Amino acid sequence: MADFDSKTVSNLNKTFYAEVEDIITNIFPRKMAELDKLAKNELFLLSRDVEVKKASRASIIFAQPKTEGPPPAKRRKNSESVENGNEVETSRTIIRVKQNMVVNEVTSIIHPEIREASEYFGKIKMWIQLQVPKIEDGNNFGVSIQEDTISEVGSYFEYLRSAFEECCRYHGNRGKIASKVMKYPCLDDYAQYLCEIDCKQFQLIRILTNELKMIYSCVYDILNKNSEKIKQPRSLTSINLY
Repeated sequence: MADFDSKTVSNLNKTFYAEVEDIITNIFPRKMAELDKLAKNELFLLSRDVEVKKASRASIIFAQPKTEGPPPAKRRKNSESVENGNEVETSRTIIRVKQNMVVNEVTSIIHPEIREASEYFGKIKMWIQLQVPKIEDGNNFGVSIQEDTISEVGSYFEYLRSAFEECCRYHGNRGKIASKVMKYPCLDDYAQYLCEIDCKQFQLIRILTNELKMIYSCVYDILNKNSEKIKQPRSLTSINLY
């Protein structure tokens, strides 16, 4: 039973190693090229800031409910109330705040990219961790390189996780502002605040697209420069001495 388990684990590790090496060798260069092209796409141009503002203003919809006129007797009563200085509510403005379609468009593109990159970096961390040898005295320079690489990849992984959460928080923050716009339709500052938060989110997505490309490049460079020490942290000669 123990022998079977050992072989199973060994085969799983070999499959996992092959998968990660394919990610580093083939997928990373392709993703760098794709993200470079995406960052230059017209959808992510800085000039689209004007479109974001227009879409933000268009997302605030004012609608007047259709109501039938009151009966003649009630109409006369309402007229008398107005003449007497009493306020009579005859209609009510309804506001609906839709999503910003420009921001949603770019967000729907970058979200899958963040999730995909996070998955790759998580696998790379595990791949390096599985190759860390047992603790011994001396000859630990290669092990320190492995640990530094795990830390570096881990920091990028955490950055992408927080960036993804920030994108999700945008909808919650925008919803709170939208509720203020609905509650105080006569205050232009709330409508302007809604516009500003949309512009901020659009710029965040633009920056994140470029940074994601650079993160792929940095991780690819680190792994290639330290490939030998990551896969074989201790030289065979030193191992034989022990």
